Amino acid sequence: MAKGIASRNSLKALAHPIEQFLAGWGYQERAGRAEGHGLALPAPYELAALRGEAVLRARFFGPLMAKLPAQLDATQQIALWQALVEDGGLITAWVQRLGVAKALRREAVVPVDAGQESRKLYTLLLDALASQAPQLLPWAVEGYFWHCWKAQFPATGAAPAEKKTTDTEVLRERLLRALRKRHGEAVEVKESFRQEEDTVIFALLIKRKSKPRWDELCSVERPRLKTARLAGYDAALKLATSALSEEGAGTL
Repeated sequence: MAKGIASRNSLKALAHPIEQFLAGWGYQERAGRAEGHGLALPAPYELAALRGEAVLRARFFGPLMAKLPAQLDATQQIALWQALVEDGGLITAWVQRLGVAKALRREAVVPVDAGQESRKLYTLLLDALASQAPQLLPWAVEGYFWHCWKAQFPATGAAPAEKKTTDTEVLRERLLRALRKRHGEAVEVKESFRQEEDTVIFALLIKRKSKPRWDELCSVERPRLKTARLAGYDAALKLATSALSEEGAGTL
């Protein structure tokens, strides 16, 4: 995704390929099908909406979470789902911008108030994309919600900060999570330090599953081992999370 995804131009760029897809809906159908008078979507479309719900959840808690520049715990992920999907009308705004209800009326007899069923219209679209144009799913799901998430943190685009700690086991686990996400594979981390006359040189080493050798991740110098260890983990976490931020700001 291009830099500045929270801008209007970027949202326009996200919408364009999906609008092009929707433009092809229903042109073989009779014009008279545009005004439906039923009370619900036809059963095949209700079923498609249920399948699309699974697509939404899988991509929200999969690719979208992987793009965030920090690891969210389970509580934070649920809170983000509530804020971006369940609350605030963000899906309604997206569906209206894309013109999903209008496009669907060219394809099938649907209720005149179908535009009020934003969640169903959205997940119905996701099901259609999954089967006909899966390359557009990153735009329709994580691209849009990344845009919405960035808008909530306009200054830095930062995820909720994790609590500060001096517990090296906690820091080690945070580092391992960030490195696994960055490299997409299992990693190991170990410490190394050398005592000089008036300083300690502390280093963290990393070994990836695909590259079974120990490489230096970072190295710091401090007067004492305790402060050197904390500084080393802090430096390594910054390296890992900054790399994730750059990847998140890159292409979809």
